[in-house]
Amino acid sequence: MKTRTIEFCRNIVTKFILSIKRFPEAILMAAAAVSVAIFLVHMKPYYDRETEEMILRTVMVLALGVPVFLSIKVFFERVPALKKRIRSAIYIAASAGLVLYYLFLLKDLEMVSVTRYIAVSIAFYFTFASIPYYYRKENYELYVIKLLTSFFTTYLYSLVLFAGLSAIIFTVKTLFTINISEKIYLDIWLITAGIFAPAFFLADIPKHGQELRVEDYPKALKVLLLYIVLPLLLAYSAILYAYFARIIITREWPKGIVSNLVLWYSILSTLIIFLIYPLRVNNRWSKAFTSFFPVLILPLLVMMFISMGKRVTAYGVTESRYFVILVGLWVTGAMLYFIFAKKPRNVVLAASIAVISLLSVIGPWSCYSVSKYSQNLRFESILDRNGMIQNGTIVRPTGDLSAQDKREISSIISYFNRYHSLKEIKYLPEGFRVDRMEDVFGFKPYEYSDIKKMEYFSYNTYETGTVMDIEGFDYFIDFYAYRHDNLKLEGPDGSKGAISLNYDSQGRRFKIFSGDKEIYSGNLEDVAVKIHKERKEKQGGGTKQPVFADENDKVKVLYVFKHIHGSEDTTSGVIQINSAECYLFIKLKTAE
Repeated sequence: MKTRTIEFCRNIVTKFILSIKRFPEAILMAAAAVSVAIFLVHMKPYYDRETEEMILRTVMVLALGVPVFLSIKVFFERVPALKKRIRSAIYIAASAGLVLYYLFLLKDLEMVSVTRYIAVSIAFYFTFASIPYYYRKENYELYVIKLLTSFFTTYLYSLVLFAGLSAIIFTVKTLFTINISEKIYLDIWLITAGIFAPAFFLADIPKHGQELRVEDYPKALKVLLLYIVLPLLLAYSAILYAYFARIIITREWPKGIVSNLVLWYSILSTLIIFLIYPLRVNNRWSKAFTSFFPVLILPLLVMMFISMGKRVTAYGVTESRYFVILVGLWVTGAMLYFIFAKKPRNVVLAASIAVISLLSVIGPWSCYSVSKYSQNLRFESILDRNGMIQNGTIVRPTGDLSAQDKREISSIISYFNRYHSLKEIKYLPEGFRVDRMEDVFGFKPYEYSDIKKMEYFSYNTYETGTVMDIEGFDYFIDFYAYRHDNLKLEGPDGSKGAISLNYDSQGRRFKIFSGDKEIYSGNLEDVAVKIHKERKEKQGGGTKQPVFADENDKVKVLYVFKHIHGSEDTTSGVIQINSAECYLFIKLKTAE
């Protein structure tokens, strides 16, 4: 047992060394991303939301560097004769590209930036998976199976390691009453999943030139796919065909569900066909399935496109519908490739995902450009049929619009307000705001449109190093450390007598008593809202610290907030405080 444990530990160390030697840049990027993420977790109370977002974007770009440098490395292995200065130039260009991406394509964490980031990440990961076998090498499917099995095995080990380390820390903390921050568990997970797992996984990636044979196909996976998954797919196909027949007979088309059902089914089917393709040589069942199933699935894909076409006709193209259609087209192309290619090189499928992912978020054909164009056409059509366009501007309708048109106009404005900008809607007057809808369109935003755009704010005492004068106060309370419903406070010299404080943590309301008499009542959330409104009215001016003073004839109270995090619905003006922690200074005006 001891010998096996030593051998296992030695194997882990060996794999780490191999990964660092083969993929040093990618491991460095992963380690940097994890380090910055841990810094973000531990230092969060000390900076505002804007700084937090900036650090998070840094983590995202560092994480994007992992597939970028992995792709470069496997490309260099594919072209070993490449000169050193060219390699250095490629590394410099990649690093500069990541910086430019951070500055210009990841300027915020809104929908456009995040979806673009996901698409670019997918593109580079599939590029990494495609380069070693592009174009003429055999058994690419076995290479992908090797990657997938190594990935799942690695993260299974990572979960076990994380659970074990967490259990050890929890036991030590509980038995020896050691004050250990709860954040340590997240730290362990980030290190395990972000550094240990990638290094362990990369060590198992086949080297360039290493041949994979069909005989090496995992037996457990072979049984799972051929004799469990394939029959289930056929049964599911029969259900979809029966449903398809029901639609034709009843002529009642369901709303939305068909495209989702067929889409995920077709994606899974494509993956299964891809994985079992090497077994065609020695397995008749595999050969028969990969021959007839692509033909079988085509009518179901047609049904999906008809369903999506109805949605697009009624509501136009949005980013989500764009991606559904795009994935549907890719699956259709993959099935046609399986049907007509005499000697298919399935690495083409992986490479095409990389190309399509990039094209879907960049250029005039991107999901954003197409969606905005479609929604503008839809908007113009509604205005035109209601006679609301004159001389290139919107005029209020002479009569009352239908509920459907009100709903659609509100929906379009909601879409641009949430994901893009109201400035990108044609015919809207300059400076248009959602709260002006009744003035411009003659009706308020439709009640079901849920038009809102949240602005987040954050204030804290760490914005500046300002020193505050707190002379003359009798009591001090830290509301972060304070965890009692009732607390009795005594003056510094006892001459002022004792006061007590009652705090309701749910309602964030507290009361100060002198004896049995209430002398003050306050609400942390109400005070935080007042601070936000004051700073907003003065456009960030006013007091530099999130401080508020209040008093009555009995007591003077000074609120010094360590931090305030919240959001404001710019449409309704509703302000929500998500979290607020403060110091409280109390001065009694009269002795009770």
